[in-house]
Amino acid sequence: MQHSIKITGVTCLVLLLLSCTQKDTAKDVSQTAINSSIQTDSCDSPDANINCYFVNMPELLTATMTISDNDKESEKLIITGKIYKKDEKTPYPNAILYAYHTDSKGEYSKKGDEKGVQKWHGSHHGWCKTDQNGNYRIETIRPASYPNSSNPQHIHSAIKLPNSSKPFHIDDFMFKDDPLLQKIHSTPREKSGLGIIEVKKINGTWIGKRDIILK
Repeated sequence: MQHSIKITGVTCLVLLLLSCTQKDTAKDVSQTAINSSIQTDSCDSPDANINCYFVNMPELLTATMTISDNDKESEKLIITGKIYKKDEKTPYPNAILYAYHTDSKGEYSKKGDEKGVQKWHGSHHGWCKTDQNGNYRIETIRPASYPNSSNPQHIHSAIKLPNSSKPFHIDDFMFKDDPLLQKIHSTPREKSGLGIIEVKKINGTWIGKRDIILK
């Protein structure tokens, strides 16, 4: 009788251990499933590949890029122009232009719904696609220089051409009347030509023009 009781006790212990093992295994499998469902966003980085600039753009683009801003201290800015092919005469239709810049305080402020690399570029970003005549238009605000910085005001930009998988940067948009501009280079770095534009204030809005030649 005692022998029978000992066997039953051992059996219970074994069953208990098996039960615990099964629970731990189920827990590990569940955790693994959760971890595998978490995808790392390779574009969520200040050093993200330039292709990331175009990941989150709207499906439908027009020739006008509108970047909204509700800061009362901001000054409105409109830039228009054409994108040309290297012969400097043929307009480049359906070229996608991406741009981003600081706010009126010189910061890459955010709204909180940005994704990917736009988490780093801030809320002042946008896209447009040139029309059949190569025209583009940017409606935004005039950016400020970085706080406590000698860098001039500028708008970063990149272009993605139709039927091409290799976007490229173009020279920053900069402003001829910016007193900090004279402290930097005066020759183009990229293949689009120097990005310095002349702006005039008309009815409270800065107006400028830049034709981009893709050499």
